[in-house]
Amino acid sequence: MRIKALGIVLISALSLFTAFYWLTDPARRENAYKTRLEELVAYGQEMFGDVTPENDHTANCAKCHGKDGTGGPVGDTGRLAPNLHSKSIYEKLKAQNGGTFTEIRKPGDPPDYVNLVIRFGGVVVSGDVNSPMPAWSTEVSGPLTVNQIDALTALVETWALEAGSKPDEVIPDTVEAGQKVFVDAGCGGCHGADLSGAIGPSLLNIGNAPVTDLPTPIAHLDQLQADYAADPRAFLERWIRDSAVNYNDGTATGMPVHPEGKVSASALQALITFLLSQKQ
Repeated sequence: MRIKALGIVLISALSLFTAFYWLTDPARRENAYKTRLEELVAYGQEMFGDVTPENDHTANCAKCHGKDGTGGPVGDTGRLAPNLHSKSIYEKLKAQNGGTFTEIRKPGDPPDYVNLVIRFGGVVVSGDVNSPMPAWSTEVSGPLTVNQIDALTALVETWALEAGSKPDEVIPDTVEAGQKVFVDAGCGGCHGADLSGAIGPSLLNIGNAPVTDLPTPIAHLDQLQADYAADPRAFLERWIRDSAVNYNDGTATGMPVHPEGKVSASALQALITFLLSQKQ
């Protein structure tokens, strides 16, 4: 009888322990995930930073993107590295995830926008094989391992989530504010930090005349010129929002689309004010 009673007690205790473990498992998993995420982001910050005697294994992303990731000039190329705290990255990730983006990519998950750009370079974003953003993955003879790229992905996507959680800022309609939008939206990556052109055309005289010498010929160039003559601001809004739909029968023009989720209404107006101030 004692053995039976002991067996019943042990089975009951095991059942209670199993039930307790099962009930608390989600919280335990969540805590483990948070710890792993913190470790990934911390490693990503190491990889992102400047090369120092204490940290000589960094990818030195800060050299172009700035120490805080808010963007900067790419050497003497005349091009700008984008602000990695931009809400546009959040919007890209949200679109890729069916309209929601609430947590960063976990190691082992399918690659997403940020992960692919780090692995294979700026060509993923722009189609420009001469993009100054290199391919970092060892898969394509780059210097970074899967774990290092996962860490940088976690860092950038953490910034993206923070940017996405903030309400849209109302941008003042000034030349100075518009210049900041130009930088933050990464326009200098194609048009040059000084607007003199790179893979995209020069915008130095956009305040006097539309750009007609485009890298990709468009179907409705006459309409483009007429719209600019009638209302330069309204033309630029149509061109920046979706040049393909508005002027090329839906065929890509080389100019990326900029929906309101990427560039807010107030940011767009400030950007246009800045552009229209460019006159030679």
